[in-house]
Amino acid sequence: MIEVTIEKMVYGGKGIARYNDLTLFISGALPSEKVQVEIKKKKRGIVEAELIKVINPSPDRVTPPCNGEEECTGAPWPHISYPAQLKLKQEILLETLKKIGRIEPREVLPIIPSPDTERYRLRVQFNVRYQDSRPMMGFFREGTHHLVEIKNGFLLHPLINKTLDAIRNIAGQLPPLKEIHVNASPDGEIIILFFINSEAPPSLANIFEALKKEVNEIAGVISYAGRKKWEVLGENYIKLRLNDITYQSTEGNFFQVNWRQNKNMTDSLLDLAGLKGDETILDLYCGLGNFSLPLAKRAERVIGIESGYSAIEDAKKNAEANGIQNVEFICDDVRKGLKMLLEKKEKADLIVLDPPRAGATKKIIERITAFSPSKILYVSCNPTTMARDIEMIQRGGYILNRLQPIDMFPHTYHIESIAELIKCAESP
Repeated sequence: MIEVTIEKMVYGGKGIARYNDLTLFISGALPSEKVQVEIKKKKRGIVEAELIKVINPSPDRVTPPCNGEEECTGAPWPHISYPAQLKLKQEILLETLKKIGRIEPREVLPIIPSPDTERYRLRVQFNVRYQDSRPMMGFFREGTHHLVEIKNGFLLHPLINKTLDAIRNIAGQLPPLKEIHVNASPDGEIIILFFINSEAPPSLANIFEALKKEVNEIAGVISYAGRKKWEVLGENYIKLRLNDITYQSTEGNFFQVNWRQNKNMTDSLLDLAGLKGDETILDLYCGLGNFSLPLAKRAERVIGIESGYSAIEDAKKNAEANGIQNVEFICDDVRKGLKMLLEKKEKADLIVLDPPRAGATKKIIERITAFSPSKILYVSCNPTTMARDIEMIQRGGYILNRLQPIDMFPHTYHIESIAELIKCAESP
């Protein structure tokens, strides 16, 4: 074992320390702390070390608001005070942009804290493994395939914890499972997705009824066998309201897990958009219309592109249900959808890019800049791919003007942000 001092934290939530000519990555340690660690593995120049003891704790270290792995798994930062989490996230975001993309925004807006720091998660995917024929339901311990059973997870909506307890109570009646997804609405409605390890499982009608007796808020159960949807019992969607817009999310379609913070993010995006009312907007990876619909209320026209058929169907229903007629949704790969719009000589004054964690591709970014919009708003949950993509966008004639960090995931190292890229003034 060795003693080291933590220099800083990097994206991924680990602290960095130096020992001789080694750079150590250590989970659970904070900047400035002197710690005792044990080197565990070296792989591709990365040295992982296990925290054994904190010798000189940081003033930002606190007693976690959860007890043990059963409650804390899924929350790698419960030992850090919330103000310190916000400060660290903003610092990590800026350093990542600078290191990977050599990018510095003109203005960094103050990070937006989450209205809720506990019990905010509305969507959860539980892994299922069996021990002596008993299903264990929970999350894998970081960096392993060791499953930790979740009980009263402190980041999970109370109804999700209640639903998981109810599922455990009837574990003996369940078919062999691979995963369980539980989605909750802020108004208290639950749908469950069971992924069954069988090609032809029995009906889950009795299980649905048994679960509803324990958790009346369960609105529906959907089962999947192999790669196919097998059975739908009750409702297969939940409703979510944001400002004056109501959304439908069917089965496993994506929506933000921290819904109250999603309101702040949407409001920030609208502020950064600075719309006058005559704009045409492209919303890429639009999902069920989270940004498209509020943007359409302030613009002349919005075109949303999304590859998921079910999400696009939700988006169309959401536009119709809210009486929003100046929005069009295209079900296609974003790269192909952009090519089609360019060939049709569509214009775009603003492009909203909200890609998955892996970011966009070079071809997508080339096609975005080919529209020559006056502004691009890049929404990201991964600073590393964001830095890579913004560097490419800047080469297309744009500059990072304002950066808005948002804490969508308290007690984790994940960082949400919106980058405002504006077109460089043309040379005279």
